[in-house]
Parts: sequence; structure tokens; C-alpha cells
Amino acid sequence: MKPEENDLVLILTGTITPNSLSNLTVKDPALRRQQYLEAIKFYINKTKFKMVFIENSGDQLENFPILPERIEYLKFESAPVHPDRGIGYKELEIIEFAFKTSKFLKEVKMAVKITGRLKVLNISRLSGIFFQLTQKKSCLVYANIFKPKRMDSRCFFFTLDFWPYLLSAGSNIDLWYNFEASLWDATSTYQKCEGKSYAPLTIPLRIQGMSGSFGIQYKDNIVFHYARFIRNFSRKIMGNRSIS
Repeated sequence: MKPEENDLVLILTGTITPNSLSNLTVKDPALRRQQYLEAIKFYINKTKFKMVFIENSGDQLENFPILPERIEYLKFESAPVHPDRGIGYKELEIIEFAFKTSKFLKEVKMAVKITGRLKVLNISRLSGIFFQLTQKKSCLVYANIFKPKRMDSRCFFFTLDFWPYLLSAGSNIDLWYNFEASLWDATSTYQKCEGKSYAPLTIPLRIQGMSGSFGIQYKDNIVFHYARFIRNFSRKIMGNRSIS
């Protein structure tokens, strides 16, 4: 059966008031709130997907769009971790809370995780390609590699059977083993199982927004996106579209 828009949910991760400051540049709650709000409005206007926005600092979500048929808001207050295990561990915690709590995720077969402050400008085209791929590979992770042993965690697509693999690898995240490394390891284990596959993004990931870790502004420069895309492929680290 051909996948449809209601088969996929956007998982938007959020922390308005940071509860882990390791490797974090964008710390101002007011700025972060505005960035989340702008991103949510973008996905409302540019897609027809349902979305789950999960916030883990317990902040109020005033002025956020109320559209129960499109957006599910979940929030909790993440307890401090001592010693600090970093923002990657907190992000995994957010996704875990979504899978335990979200009604939308219980109704679908696929999801795309997106860092909630960022706009994926070509989300519709990427999801269309993902839908096409899942017609041949029903269990699939569709994601970017940005350097050896690291996956791009800003945006990645997956069928929901991948989640236990990511949860298992992600349980080891700390200040030295980040989310990107755990995503690599989870995908590596996943694709070695019968009937489960990995595919790299076949077009550049066009991101607009600000990096929380470095504070740099992602610009929608198509030449830059394609240069980075070609560079990643030229490294030849995937080998037959697989990870090892």
C-alpha cells in the first residue's frame, strides 16, 4: 500500500529553558521560544503532516498555535543529571517521552525527528522520497552521514521499528558519546537485521535556523547545500549504501 501523509508524524524536540549547558551556545529562553514558534508555524503552513512538539523544561507554551487535529503538545520537566550527560542525552529523553505519551505516534508507521527550532525547507520533497523508498523497503532509516561514525541528527526519517535500536544505543550518550554517534551505531545495528535497511538522503538537507551548539546561522544557500552533499558522498564511507 502506498504511504500517505497521515502515515507519518513530525517529532519536534524542544527545550525552552536549557537544562544542560554543555556544548550549548543559544541559551536565551525568549530567543529559543521564538525560534520554536516560528518553526511550528512553518510546518503548519508548508506541510499537511501531523506533528508532536515535546518540551522538556516545563515552560508554558503561550501563543503557540492550538490545532488539535494537527499538533500535539507534550511537556515535562526533565530532572538534572549529575554528572551532566549533555544535550544529546536530553534529546533522547524527549523522544522517549514522546513514544510513551503521544497519541499521534500510536496511529502511524513512520516518523521524522527534527530539532524543533529548525526549519527543514525541503521537508515535503524529502518525505516524498522516503515514502517511495518504503514501498520497496518497509523497514527503513533515511538519514545523512556528515562524517565518519556520525549521523546528522537534526533531521532523520525512520519507520517506527527503528526506535528500540536508537533507544538502546542512546542510553549510552554522555559528554564523550553524543547523539550523532548513537544514531550511527543504532543504524549500523538496525541494518544488519533481516529486512531492515538504511538509505542516505538522495538530495541535500536544506536547513534554515540557528545551531544551538555553535550559534551559527544556517543559510539556505543551494550551492553550499550541494557542495556539502557531494563532499559527504565523496568520502565513500557508506559502501553500498550501508554503514559498518
